[in-house]
Amino acid sequence: MRDKIKHAEYLPQHSIETIPYKKSDFSDLKQLINTILKQPLNPNFFKLKSEQYTAELITEDQKGFWYLSPIRTGKGPYIIIARNPERNLVLEAPHPIKDRLTGIQSVLLLKALRGRAAIISGNNRCAAMSKSHCDGRTSVCGGIRESYPISDPSHYLPNMFHSSHVLFAKLWPKALFIQLHGFSGRETKTLFVLSDGSMGQKNNAASVVNRVRDSLRKSLKSSKLATSCQDLQDNRYKYRRVCGHTNIQGRHLNLSPDICHKGTFTTTNRFLHIEQQWLVREQINHDVYDAESDKLQGALIKSLLEASPCIKKCSQHHNK
Repeated sequence: MRDKIKHAEYLPQHSIETIPYKKSDFSDLKQLINTILKQPLNPNFFKLKSEQYTAELITEDQKGFWYLSPIRTGKGPYIIIARNPERNLVLEAPHPIKDRLTGIQSVLLLKALRGRAAIISGNNRCAAMSKSHCDGRTSVCGGIRESYPISDPSHYLPNMFHSSHVLFAKLWPKALFIQLHGFSGRETKTLFVLSDGSMGQKNNAASVVNRVRDSLRKSLKSSKLATSCQDLQDNRYKYRRVCGHTNIQGRHLNLSPDICHKGTFTTTNRFLHIEQQWLVREQINHDVYDAESDKLQGALIKSLLEASPCIKKCSQHHNK
């Protein structure tokens, strides 16, 4: 699966004016997902196909995964669904090209954490020229700070990535959604910046975000290497405020009445936005890379295992 995501086709930067969205296209994908989730394992059905997607059952490390791929490049996200998950979590990579290697990382973490599914965007976040009407601005696509492009699935509606996110959130109403991002480490030593999609700040409150941060600090033996946007006490550290409070998947899970324009000050603890320096991600591209043996990825995996809910009972090696 790692190689499939590594060599998948993505709409390139500035390659299209707009990305059309049809409800019928998502209905097609939704029907395929429901078929996969409801059907028992049948050795005669390792491949499925719909109008918009193909699905292939892949076995890796004695575990089964469905790999869903859009038939036409850029028509939707790549999706991986585990057959026998242990943990109630979903990985998301909305910017697999600009936030380098986060797509591959979502596959590695899905396997290591034994989660339910992963959603990887099928296009460069800067693929489209048209601009989003949702909140937020960025300079990532051309050096000028302007509205997000409509090809950025975390900052525009409607799109197939977000529709898939909403579907999984309904199917698994207690699942934790872990969204992977990357940031430049200029002028900061912080490796991980964690947030929950809200604008709320308290002093070291009990939360998924702070729990993951504390575990990272313990493993890395340094407080300044992992910070929480939700903790007022972390304002003492010089870290980039790459917090996900305009992220529409986070706003959706935090129950905003208008996810395109209104942030929230409260959290449901169902969304974990993880920004990572390049140092954290750069080794992922190696073909023989073992995430659990890597110091930084291993620390991240350990912290997420401690914070992620089990579906029924987790295996002894992966207990909370």
